[in-house]
Amino acid sequence: MGPKQASANKGTEKKKCMMTIEMKHEIIEKHESGVRVSKLACQYERSTSTICTILKQKDAIKSTKPSKGVTILSKLNSDIHDKMEWLLSMWIKEKQLVGDSMTETIISERASRIYDDLKGMQAA
Repeated sequence: MGPKQASANKGTEKKKCMMTIEMKHEIIEKHESGVRVSKLACQYERSTSTICTILKQKDAIKSTKPSKGVTILSKLNSDIHDKMEWLLSMWIKEKQLVGDSMTETIISERASRIYDDLKGMQAA
């Protein structure tokens, strides 16, 4: 049995590239004006499933107000995530002022506790 041969498509793999917020807004607007998903997929060189995912998230995308200078969102964070990140950064700053040392594990555990608390408050 000989060695495995390299795939013929190895050098032609597509590079994963993020879509800008503006591009997502364009896709939503065009779809709302009657352009089909398959046409949008061809136009933006994306799969139809990617376009459909954007369209499913259109309410969240439209309501997103990114910080100045931000053009790409990797994930749409909920209000809970924003509050959790803010509270976690405040906690970290307090610990740094006191001079406490923190590890990644300690910070992760604290973030998890804050998130669980916020999630419990929202459910109540």
